[in-house]
Amino acid sequence: SCLYIKKSLMPKVTNEKMPSTFLINCSNLKAGGGLQVADSICGLLNHFEDYHFVVVLSSFMRETKERIKGYGNIECYEYDIPNSFRTIAFGRDAFLDGLVKRHHIKAVLTVFGPSRWRPRVRHLSGFALPHLVIPESPYFQRMGILERAKWRLWSLIRKWSLKRSADSFWTENPYISDRLKKLMDKPVYTISNYYNQVFDHPDKWARSITLTPFDGITCLSVASPYPHKNFGIIDGIVRYLKKVHPDFKVRFVLTCSKEQCPMSEDIADSVIYVGTVDVSDCPYLYEQCDIMFMPTLLECFTATYPEAMRMEKPIVTTDLEFARGLCGEAACYYSAVDAKAAAESLYKVATDKKYAEHLVNNGKKQLLSYDNYEQRAEKLVKVLESIAE
Repeated sequence: SCLYIKKSLMPKVTNEKMPSTFLINCSNLKAGGGLQVADSICGLLNHFEDYHFVVVLSSFMRETKERIKGYGNIECYEYDIPNSFRTIAFGRDAFLDGLVKRHHIKAVLTVFGPSRWRPRVRHLSGFALPHLVIPESPYFQRMGILERAKWRLWSLIRKWSLKRSADSFWTENPYISDRLKKLMDKPVYTISNYYNQVFDHPDKWARSITLTPFDGITCLSVASPYPHKNFGIIDGIVRYLKKVHPDFKVRFVLTCSKEQCPMSEDIADSVIYVGTVDVSDCPYLYEQCDIMFMPTLLECFTATYPEAMRMEKPIVTTDLEFARGLCGEAACYYSAVDAKAAAESLYKVATDKKYAEHLVNNGKKQLLSYDNYEQRAEKLVKVLESIAE
């Protein structure tokens, strides 16, 4: 017998491949540089028209949601992953698991882990916990016995959570990648950080924060006041400068509140708190300042380094291996926990114009060593495609 099938009922033959769908998970992000990195990555997803993206943003990223919700290849959700027993103990989350199933997700990118959630597909997680891989930092040397014991327990829990939730990792620093490979024994990709793309578009700069006029030097520190940022050193810096260089006027601008990072009353007139700022506020803040000051004791990467280079501001930071690896010859370094050394470094940069210009010029060259924001997004998408296959 002969089988006859109407042409109109036959399946359409096509060489076109259905676009892969990836889930970008930012449900665990609440503060710090991770929010800026996530904002930058999500803001470029419309450049990858051959892919479809399901983007899950925490409630701390509503401004990002407003910027990207109109992209044709994105479905955007707002969700804060809970610290529930089910999620922590078993890695399950009904909402996120439902998205993976409903949208036929090929792979998941958690911008920075630990995600607490273990997807049922391949999972790439960003790593930004230097505490786990730089145990020799002076940050730990200053701890008491009880505090150090708590830190060791915290480290074990974080390491377990990261290892359970992800199949592979990406870091922003080859120095960190090498150490993470030994810690996790899983694939680790290096894709460096950069400044947010808003820095290249002055028309998108928010100019809502205007500093009061000042006839001295203004130092800017853009960061959340985590203990390892060591902003408490500002107290000693100001006292030293007032004593040794009484005619030298300096003030520090911090992107946090007074309650988050209190200073002594006798130096209160030297500190300005502008509160938490959106990434679009940052370029104008840099414009109004003279020096970028970053007293951090622990980092995988901090975007304030390339931000300062982009805005042509000299950098003063700690003389630690991760900082030298990221800044090269573009920064003035000081002994990490020495307030006197930090003060003299700031004074040198502020009073030696040729030296400051030298640092700025080196910063322009150092920027070329980073993946820019477009390269970072492209590399992450390529890794997702690779692990999905």
